[in-house]
Amino acid sequence: MAPFVNNILQLAHHYSSKSSDCSHPRAAPKVEVFDPHGDMLLLVGKQRCTNRSCDGAHTKQPNAICFHINSAIIAGASPAFGFVLYSPSAVAAGGDSVDWNVKLPDDDPQAMQTIINILYGHYPITLSDEHINLEQLLHLTILADKYDLVHLFSEWSAQWVLDMECHWVGRKFVGQSTEDLESLLWIFWVLGHEPLYTYMILQIAFHSELDAAGKLTDPAGQLCFTNEFHEFPVPPCAPIEIGHSRIEILKMIRKDMKETLEEHLHGNQNKSWLRCRRMDGENDWAWRRSILIAFVEMLEAEGIWPVPSAYTLTASPKNLVEIFRINPSIPSFVHHYDGRCCDPDRTFWERIEKLLREVRFTLPVLSAGRLREQAAKSGLASYFESMGLRINSNKGNWNVKEILEFQKAVTEIGCVPAEQRPQ
Repeated sequence: MAPFVNNILQLAHHYSSKSSDCSHPRAAPKVEVFDPHGDMLLLVGKQRCTNRSCDGAHTKQPNAICFHINSAIIAGASPAFGFVLYSPSAVAAGGDSVDWNVKLPDDDPQAMQTIINILYGHYPITLSDEHINLEQLLHLTILADKYDLVHLFSEWSAQWVLDMECHWVGRKFVGQSTEDLESLLWIFWVLGHEPLYTYMILQIAFHSELDAAGKLTDPAGQLCFTNEFHEFPVPPCAPIEIGHSRIEILKMIRKDMKETLEEHLHGNQNKSWLRCRRMDGENDWAWRRSILIAFVEMLEAEGIWPVPSAYTLTASPKNLVEIFRINPSIPSFVHHYDGRCCDPDRTFWERIEKLLREVRFTLPVLSAGRLREQAAKSGLASYFESMGLRINSNKGNWNVKEILEFQKAVTEIGCVPAEQRPQ
């Protein structure tokens, strides 16, 4: 046992002496023995500083873990994983107990432990392991993408998607960070969940503002896809997709505002009908004028009158909708072309929120193709097919209403025994 312990200490010391950001001693890595006769020591993560004065991002990360493993089992998970383990990371141990020492300082040790447990057939270890939290799944999918390991998750991917619902179903993000949405965007990208990936694109776009440099920020004022503690994973086309969606949503809201002012209050010359009249016989002019004044004063107070183009608006679409929510006196209307009259139809902001459920986003061909490939690997594609919810290969085009209906069907059918599900 002494040579084995000596190998661990040498590996940890060699690693910590080269990677330390300070001169303080480093915490010894936890040792997990998966195979006492294994030929490799795999050191994953960074060793923490033992001095409490060294506070900061490193204290938020788990301490390194050293795994005693059979390299053939781990490397066989994927060609990408095998390459990383054998070349150029592997170093001859020079001892009798193990042949190779490998260190992966940039990887999350707890996520790697889950992956190794899966490879050794030990997962889930307890019933609670069948469920997962957002941070755990984020780190797992980062490794799955890095080493092409998403196929390992086919048995649990559907349950993990359901576990994520508490982070987006019914959540409000006004004045809050959208980091959870950004994490979910990455998770659904790696698992290949096309509807929910699209939903996260639309939700981030709906809540995003522009800073002075024209970069996307969340409602809390933080740049999107940034984190002070770790590098944030971003799907390749996501920033462009979010920016495009944001513009389209703003165009829709702006168009509805314009039509309210021009058509309902002033008439539409192109459609040969006059401005609206009250159906109750009250003073038309005073009514129209009061609405127009309230509308313009509201926009002036927010600094968006005259209404700028969608390309120059820095406010988020959500903030624009909120303006109308806190001003319920601004009504929306249903126009009667024959009688040239208008009926109040609840409030303007309620109509806009209804329209937002219809806004449609078309995924770029590359994104749609990649999502379908990942769904096949993760097992989500076959899971949806088993429920009679197969996504057409040429779909790639969703609105919020369709996405929520799809996910509701997944949840409801998932509660039905497999033999009773529609074929």
